[in-house]
Amino acid sequence: MAVRLASIVCLLAALPAAANVAASTRTPATLTLSSGTARTRTEVLSEKLDFDCSEAEQEAVCRFEARYQLRNGTSETEVIDAAFLGVRTREVRVRFDEEPLPVADAQAVSMGPTTESGGLAHSLPERFGFTLTLPPGREGELRVSGLMQLERRFLPSGYVWPAVQSRHALLSPGPPRATHWDIDYLLGPIRTWAGNPTLHITVRVPSSWEVGSSPDASARTLPVSTGWRLRHEGEQVVAERSLTAESAPEWLNVTLTKPKPWWIPGGVQLGLGARLGDGSRFMARLGYQLAAPESFLHSLSVETDFREQVVLTPLTQYATPQVVIIPSFGFGLGIPVQVRPDVRPGLRLLADLHFGPVGAALSWDHYPALREGTDSFSRLILLGQVGL
Repeated sequence: MAVRLASIVCLLAALPAAANVAASTRTPATLTLSSGTARTRTEVLSEKLDFDCSEAEQEAVCRFEARYQLRNGTSETEVIDAAFLGVRTREVRVRFDEEPLPVADAQAVSMGPTTESGGLAHSLPERFGFTLTLPPGREGELRVSGLMQLERRFLPSGYVWPAVQSRHALLSPGPPRATHWDIDYLLGPIRTWAGNPTLHITVRVPSSWEVGSSPDASARTLPVSTGWRLRHEGEQVVAERSLTAESAPEWLNVTLTKPKPWWIPGGVQLGLGARLGDGSRFMARLGYQLAAPESFLHSLSVETDFREQVVLTPLTQYATPQVVIIPSFGFGLGIPVQVRPDVRPGLRLLADLHFGPVGAALSWDHYPALREGTDSFSRLILLGQVGL
């Protein structure tokens, strides 16, 4: 699965405990989810987590900022060994009340077996350590920011190929799919802090993207937007949701989806065959075809008998996908315009069958009498076709 942002961890120096991730600085390999028992005297009053995500050069990145409002309500100074845990995370910076804190170089952290159900089993977080000292009665904001490089989620398509891909295997780049990226954020371990803070999560993405969550850790289910409040803000979509530490799940999935384009490039069509019936003769067709949307193919072609007839035809057809050994069938409607020997528009009905790039097309053209002294006529054409 994709990138995982595991959280801020603040460790009490005298105790092997943490906030947001129940781990120990002395034994970092024993990483488990929270037991629900507060281990710090310092309270987390609230948490705000912001993601600002975009795509550059076919890679998605998120700038993140996690802000924790802390309060040491005791009469003693508390020294906290802290660490930020993240996956594919860099440029991590930590501030407390706008004062920068030194951050140690990243160290790999092994995950315990109990995290597998939370969707983090395939990730290896890195730990960025720092130290925080809170005098008695001190209240302030701990702010951690950085950059995450997101990893695409892979969803297999099976043995079904859209018509535009199967018919134009050489030139068509293949059907663009919706692209999914995942952020998984550990929430349960924050219960190792004192207090029951409200967690406010904000995700900003380009206006064409969607924000949701996937409950399935194996990433085989499509995300849903349930639980998110969505609004438009300029050229971005802003998704928000709030939780309390006590009621929050152990982990929260945020799935970013870039919908597939509404059109798909196709390729060239070459056809050779014959005009049937009276006055039969050899015919050839050359055209270009694309899909918009996936199941509707649009083409512009030129046909000729190399003697007297030239016809230009824009056509739209519905085409079924190819499923393993089941070919793709298409039914279309077009407007043939005869440009030689005289200019005359008509109506075309087309049916075709393709197995991969090789197929056959049967079309019936009818040209009505448009002016006095002309006759209406119809023509039936059968062509073998190859798609490039």
